[in-house]
Amino acid sequence: MAAPEFPAAVRPVRPQAHRRTPAAALDLDDRQRKLIALLYAGHTDTSAAHRLGVSPRTVTNILRALMDRLGVDNRFQLGMVLGSRLRVPERPAVPQPPSVDRVPAPRRPPGRG
Repeated sequence: MAAPEFPAAVRPVRPQAHRRTPAAALDLDDRQRKLIALLYAGHTDTSAAHRLGVSPRTVTNILRALMDRLGVDNRFQLGMVLGSRLRVPERPAVPQPPSVDRVPAPRRPPGRG
């Protein structure tokens, strides 16, 4: 008995070897590095464009070229690939609120209780 034919929507996707870029081949130019650092710091495409002195469309084109080069389809995947291949400086620790056991109990007025 032959295996059933699955519709294209549920067929397994075969990896495309020609779209993979080895980690060692991830050489970024200065503008790409600066853009990635700005986006990592929380800038929008528009604010990063202003900081770099380029148009927001140029930022989009830089990101699209990186996506094509790394063989990914969207910005999330781009972030995952870049995060796994680039050394990113650690973000400063967010100050934590004091824990309950460090906060002194309120003092009661003398003579009560």
